[in-house]
Amino acid sequence: MSDNLSMKRALIIQSFAPLFVILFIKYFDTKLFYLVPKFFSLVTSDFFLSFEKMWNHPLFITMILEIICLFLIVYTIITFFYFSSSQKNGYESKGESLISIEKVQDTGVTFFMTYVLPMAMDDLNKCRGLVVFFILMLILYLLMSKTNLYYQNPVLTILGYEVFSFKFESTQLSDYKDRVCIGISRGKISVGKSIKRKKISDNVFLIYENVI
Repeated sequence: MSDNLSMKRALIIQSFAPLFVILFIKYFDTKLFYLVPKFFSLVTSDFFLSFEKMWNHPLFITMILEIICLFLIVYTIITFFYFSSSQKNGYESKGESLISIEKVQDTGVTFFMTYVLPMAMDDLNKCRGLVVFFILMLILYLLMSKTNLYYQNPVLTILGYEVFSFKFESTQLSDYKDRVCIGISRGKISVGKSIKRKKISDNVFLIYENVI
């Protein structure tokens, strides 16, 4: 069973949606309404001259940060709709059931307090601070892509999804017999009930009970 890498990437970026919103609000300046159009109009006429002028503008770094945050906010909205639509198809129902179901408590809160809030406190309206911020973001993205931390997505918690650990009571997946897995679901999951599943990556699954 192959990993759903596109969904994994979407959930990783989506995990930082609160950070992008906080930073956009924190550094918003009404002067940017004038600065952004002026920047793009100058770029089309004389890129090097306009870039030199804009680089020396006190709001240039802030403008770059705001544009990037706005782009990522739009991207996370798109990924949310992708995640929602992906739950309507692609599941496998093999008459499997679960045991040892335990809710993973406070995953969204822990992720927010550990990764999101500290990064929102940094001073990012200076070039060095912005560079350090994006280096840290890149490192976090790479770490999350190599691990399963993305299931602690605070956005999923806000939207009513639950994260739980479980074992398959019965399954055709030989690699997952007696293995502790992570489930993400928006509905009730009960021990012994027939489920349908969709693998995201490694041992993380979207899980729903079959409706009889």
